[in-house]
Amino acid sequence: MYSLRVPVTLGGARPDTDGDTLMLVESDEERVWIQASGPLKDATRATFRGSGYATDTAAEARGTELCSTLRLAALRAGLSVDFMERQSFSALSEHALAAVNDTVPQNVRVINEHAGVRVHLSEEELVTFTMSAEAHVLSPPTNIMNCFADALHEAVPSDRAHLAFDLFSQASRAQGADTLLLTLVSAIEALVVPAKVSKSEQEFVALLAQQVEKSDVVQDSDRRAALANRVRGLQNETIRAGAKRLVRRLEPREYGGMKATNFFDRVYELRSRLSHGDAPSWRDVGDVGSELGRFTRDLIDLEFTSPDSADSI
Repeated sequence: MYSLRVPVTLGGARPDTDGDTLMLVESDEERVWIQASGPLKDATRATFRGSGYATDTAAEARGTELCSTLRLAALRAGLSVDFMERQSFSALSEHALAAVNDTVPQNVRVINEHAGVRVHLSEEELVTFTMSAEAHVLSPPTNIMNCFADALHEAVPSDRAHLAFDLFSQASRAQGADTLLLTLVSAIEALVVPAKVSKSEQEFVALLAQQVEKSDVVQDSDRRAALANRVRGLQNETIRAGAKRLVRRLEPREYGGMKATNFFDRVYELRSRLSHGDAPSWRDVGDVGSELGRFTRDLIDLEFTSPDSADSI
């Protein structure tokens, strides 16, 4: 018989139990449960498990179904469950794994953890390992005092800069590269006030909206009015275009070896793919993470010291 396991992390909302196991399905044919190394109410790492499958193929297919089931159940129960499918894992080399497995009992196998369903023989006990570190960056008091003295003379009150700064600060507590990227892009977008397009374009768009209102192509009057309003929206530049206008102020600085505008194009492509379900690899997202923090910080600094005018295009 075969079993399956899926690594997960548990966040702010966890099962309210002192036990290390929460049985979800228990029948003669199948058992499904969540298990941690200690009380589930305190656990940050756990495994989602199932057993009772005749073949490894059946276990793999059932694991995929059960992952969807757990996601829906977590939504409805208010649990914070992350399947870690967009994270990297620490790993031992194949040589190190072989050396470790030579020292453990025959029914035990040490493995490198990875996201998703892993199938194994039911009589086999899988053991994983984790490596972690926590670092704190300290800023010298004199540096803080000097920066504050400079800011006294340079800071200009700006609601947009305040919102962007708050989002930027929240990004430091983001769990995962995807959340980091989306939060930082939101901070950038908070700085944008879309400008009007050129006068000739505005006039053309207004004329087009009038034509839509008079058209009989769309019979429903409410839908026709909504379409005309969408057309009128073209009198303002898009958020992306407004952001690129802001980003040009950073040049000739480079980020990730690219011009500021090229770097932003790369970041916004990743953001769009994440937002619309065409998920890029976690490596691609992670590659821009550190530079995106510096990029966002520099844009917010500019807004605090020399606020952008929506009319300056």
